[in-house]
Amino acid sequence: RLLGVDSSLMRLPNEKELGEVFGWQECSNQRGSTGTAYPEARLSVLYDLLNGIGLDTRLESSRLGEVALAIEQLAGVRRDDVVINDRGFSGYLYFAWVLHQQGHLVSRCSSASFLTAQELFRRNRANMSRIVWLHALPTQKSECQRLGLPLKIKVRFVSLRLPTGELEVLATS
Repeated sequence: RLLGVDSSLMRLPNEKELGEVFGWQECSNQRGSTGTAYPEARLSVLYDLLNGIGLDTRLESSRLGEVALAIEQLAGVRRDDVVINDRGFSGYLYFAWVLHQQGHLVSRCSSASFLTAQELFRRNRANMSRIVWLHALPTQKSECQRLGLPLKIKVRFVSLRLPTGELEVLATS
């Protein structure tokens, strides 16, 4: 299967009970806080891209980050599924979870992500490829060990030129 996962923040009806469950978002402008707030939730979907089916949909507190929520949803990934992700999901823990589920990944990288991706962006050349071993950060090692995740993973970084002329760097297993 070809899967994708992403989330959005949702403004909820201004009800006290919803704010208590999902959290409140302060309104602000160029002068700072306006003194008003509204309930806000995070909606995340693990999606079967080829069949147009949501496999796991969650509505959670807006305080829960999109990557942490997506990692929970990776329990739905099966052996040999390919998970395609946007820039916000190109981190070691996320990659390790996909591989732990025996899936494969293709993730867009930001120019500030992994050192290898930064190097490919600096070179600004398409059709380059580098295979590297990524290591869990020191701050992630105990969590990886607790969760049974590998402390190092092999990833290929590939650069390509989009029709717009923009350089894209992908990380893939």
